[in-house]
Amino acid sequence: MQYQKEEVRNRIMEAAFSEFEKSGYYRASMLQISTKAKVPIGNLYRYFKGKEVLFASCVETAYTCSLKLVNSVFDVWLETKDYEATIPTLLAEAKSLGRGLKLLTEKSSGSAYSDFINKIVEIGYNRLSEAFRLNGYEADEFIVRTIAANITEGVISVLIHAPEQRREALLAELMNFYFKDLGERVGGKG
Repeated sequence: MQYQKEEVRNRIMEAAFSEFEKSGYYRASMLQISTKAKVPIGNLYRYFKGKEVLFASCVETAYTCSLKLVNSVFDVWLETKDYEATIPTLLAEAKSLGRGLKLLTEKSSGSAYSDFINKIVEIGYNRLSEAFRLNGYEADEFIVRTIAANITEGVISVLIHAPEQRREALLAELMNFYFKDLGERVGGKG
């Protein structure tokens, strides 16, 4: 029986990240990953049963952390209303996302994760709807859904594309822009 070695697994994972980042899930090749990792293709399949399992291993942590993070973003308005104080916590949580967030948002077409953005927007929509309702605001469903999508995509854009030294300030601006007086601006007092 062949035993898995951590060093070989790490090489496979690094090659997989590289291949998925370059080609996306749909076009990624197990043969290319095997070649980049310097692991025979048969051995690669002993570690990972297929491309879907390998992609899931690359994005698993980011997926789980993203679901938690989207709830944290909307907790700012639902519970704390202290936007700036929550930014360091959001950034600390976001560090867990690593390279997986970009794969989930930009490279997952054709995978089981291709609806990732829609899923987290739906969570945001549900959280905002709940917040409006609990605070006595009436807001149009279309507007709430649009705000949830924009907040979600804005936070993701900052986390993926903004230089690390600017993320805190950009998130603070984004959170302030979307959440400051949101109920009054969108729903009026119910």
